[in-house]
Amino acid sequence: MKNGLTRYLLGAAFAACVAILTGAGISGYSRSVADTGCNSLEVGFKGGEPFLNAEDVLNLLETQYGSFVGERIQDIPLRRIEEILNASGPVRRSEAWVTGDGVLHVAVYQRNPLLRFSQGKEGFYIDEDGTLFPLVPSHLAPVPVISGPRPEEEEWPMAVVRTVQYLKEKGVAADSLHSDAGGSLTLIGAQGEHILLGRPGRIAEQYPLLVCYYDRISAVCPGSRSINLKYKNQIICRTDI
Repeated sequence: MKNGLTRYLLGAAFAACVAILTGAGISGYSRSVADTGCNSLEVGFKGGEPFLNAEDVLNLLETQYGSFVGERIQDIPLRRIEEILNASGPVRRSEAWVTGDGVLHVAVYQRNPLLRFSQGKEGFYIDEDGTLFPLVPSHLAPVPVISGPRPEEEEWPMAVVRTVQYLKEKGVAADSLHSDAGGSLTLIGAQGEHILLGRPGRIAEQYPLLVCYYDRISAVCPGSRSINLKYKNQIICRTDI
């Protein structure tokens, strides 16, 4: 019994020594890795419209944060890196991490715009989340364009999105619309006709009138250039604009 207890105690002591030495080795290795200087940036893109490229991301970080090359990887504030990228309009979210070889990795998830609003030289996009973000000079997304002023109402842009989506589902080209200061929409038809829809929100009610115009009225009024669908159950046609 005594010999068995002695062997047990010796075995436990040996295991403890191995654990201590192993821990010390891991700790030393971790400190060595943490002291490694950052030597490069690796950018990966995870979907969305390609507004930014790797060079754009590098320039953005160097402008907003500064040079990170040579900085110890343990000192790089990863949360700050993500905040800088996430504050960029076309970036929906980002993830940043470092590896022991001194590389700062960034995964960038870009936004998917649904529409582009344009007023003169100014403009912005809206994505599926209803987020508005400014145009990016280096890339123009191939989405429908709404030209003209935009009312300040928060819900108006998404109401326009729903109008365009409804028309597209029905097979109606809605790549060009105009808005006025009051938020009223005008759809430019395939033949250049101006179809006044009024404020967005009634497109399901207006669509049968639009079908009626093209199926019945346009044949007997071939010169119509202005079609007013603002009023319930009415189609008002004019030959001039």
